[in-house]
Amino acid sequence: MRKFSFKDLDFSKLYPFIFTVILVAILFQYSFSNLESVFYDLRVKYDFGISFRDNIVIVTLDEESDNFLGESYPYTYATHNRVLKRVLDEKPLVINYLVQLDEPDSARSEANLNKLKATIKDFVKTGGAFRFGTSLDAWGEQLPPEPLKDLGFSLALINVDNASFARDDVSRKAILNHSGEDTLHLWTANAYRRRIGRLPLKLNDITGAYYVVESDATFVNFRYYTSTVEDTGRIKRIPFHRVVVGNFPKGLFKNKIVLFGPSYISNASDFVMTPYDREKYSSSKMSVHGAIMQSLIQNKTIFQLPRAISYFISLILGLVLAYVINRIKPTRGLVFTVSTIVIVILISYLAFCLFGVWIYLSHILLTIFVVYYIWVPFRAIGEYQRRYAIQEETKLLKKVENLKQNFISLMSHDLKTPVAKIAGIADVAMHKFGRSEPEVKHEFQRIIEATKELNKFITSILDLTKIESRNISLNKTSKDINTIIDSVIDNLKFEAGQKNVKIDKELSPLYPIQVDVILINRVISNLIENAIKYSGENTSVHVRSWDDEQWVYLEIKDDGVGIPLEDLENIFEKFYRVKNDQSHVIKGSGLGLYLVKYFVELHGGTIEASSKLGEGTTFTIKLINE
Repeated sequence: MRKFSFKDLDFSKLYPFIFTVILVAILFQYSFSNLESVFYDLRVKYDFGISFRDNIVIVTLDEESDNFLGESYPYTYATHNRVLKRVLDEKPLVINYLVQLDEPDSARSEANLNKLKATIKDFVKTGGAFRFGTSLDAWGEQLPPEPLKDLGFSLALINVDNASFARDDVSRKAILNHSGEDTLHLWTANAYRRRIGRLPLKLNDITGAYYVVESDATFVNFRYYTSTVEDTGRIKRIPFHRVVVGNFPKGLFKNKIVLFGPSYISNASDFVMTPYDREKYSSSKMSVHGAIMQSLIQNKTIFQLPRAISYFISLILGLVLAYVINRIKPTRGLVFTVSTIVIVILISYLAFCLFGVWIYLSHILLTIFVVYYIWVPFRAIGEYQRRYAIQEETKLLKKVENLKQNFISLMSHDLKTPVAKIAGIADVAMHKFGRSEPEVKHEFQRIIEATKELNKFITSILDLTKIESRNISLNKTSKDINTIIDSVIDNLKFEAGQKNVKIDKELSPLYPIQVDVILINRVISNLIENAIKYSGENTSVHVRSWDDEQWVYLEIKDDGVGIPLEDLENIFEKFYRVKNDQSHVIKGSGLGLYLVKYFVELHGGTIEASSKLGEGTTFTIKLINE
């Protein structure tokens, strides 16, 4: 009987499992939070597990009320007293005031404040619950006026995802407790629950609540019971002034939670993004406050399943798919994969709606897609063919690119000689015939200027060819940048004088640094020459230099028409020219700023441009101070 040998094992059958484990392990290194936020928000928008309850009415202070009352936010104490009396006649259960009232500034204002306080105390004595909602800013908690503090206040913060998870400023979490004190949302939910005969919630009773040490706060993912977007949700809202004059349906506030707060369209801070509007701020914060409170009243919050469980599910599904797809026909493999995706999404959706369980879906779905993409035979063959075609095309493009560069280089070199001859002949002819004929001298001068422009363009093309072929190197020497600046300004005095442009310089003493003098000279010349060209007549060009321990700075500013914002980010691109009236008059190749940026970065430095239309443009260069 022949002995067993490892050679008898067919390891090729294990390849699908080995590759699957490796690929899934790689996927685990990334959180895919932005993708997961899309899945999460879709479940929130179509969550049938939390029902709409008409328990909350929002009274908004807004532009319409300002105009009607002839007052500005936050209105007078007398007005607030009038509105509260209207509301209290309807017998609400809880009132929250999220209005930042001013301290009384007169005896009359203080008297009205006391009347307001007395009205609130009467409401509390009769079994109602009242609470001020406060916010936080750079100076701390924004407390109600001193005489009203004893009525009670709690933090009323809207948390947005800007430090963790998707970091997209969408509100998904609620703060339940901060520094040992319940927030307004939990306080109000418990106050309401008590008044309808239900037990108040403790932090341990809330599904998915977790404590964050750094914030000293307890958070939970809450569920939206209706849309928060203006005019699409079912939360009842009424402008402040309509309540003041009694223009509202009878029984509107009876046995309700009434929220008073600002909702000014002109004030972006009164709005926030939610799963219902992920790209624009169209949800009032007051609606989000109501959604959080309703989620806590119903005790329907979200528990996030540990990611380790999602990783385990991903691994098992990946192995099963790798096994199945390699043993069935491609069409059946496609049906099996799609069916698996549908089942996973359906289970995740039902777990979210029925049990408030958030299954992290991104890794599971990505694992399914990756395994399918790798192991379906015709997909693998097609991918190989495409990759081979791309490689051949790349080789061909490289050859064409090399031919193009060689052609441009040869043509540019051959053009320099006849251009130089034309300039020389024109210069000789101008001195010979131009003395007696001013018009002839002017025409020869134009020929010389044209050859200079052409020579500049040829030089730029040659530099571009060297850059694209990576055939350019630095010849660094120790040089004071101020010396180069002075030299450039001297060379451009004639050009500046023709346009009556004054060049102001403010050069701080600098130590010599290691630079390629020729290239830096071209950088500074190009920028100052552009400033002279585009600043217009009878203007100024300002040149500054200074340094610190790390950098030498050079700033060139003109008083020209400026560059539009949409053009500013493209001015350093090859052959890009700003489209305006001056660009048609002023000659240029569109390579100057591209080469400037390349030369500066070749030195390890940076260049930035800022501009305002009608106020001019500023270029700032930073070179390493060494």
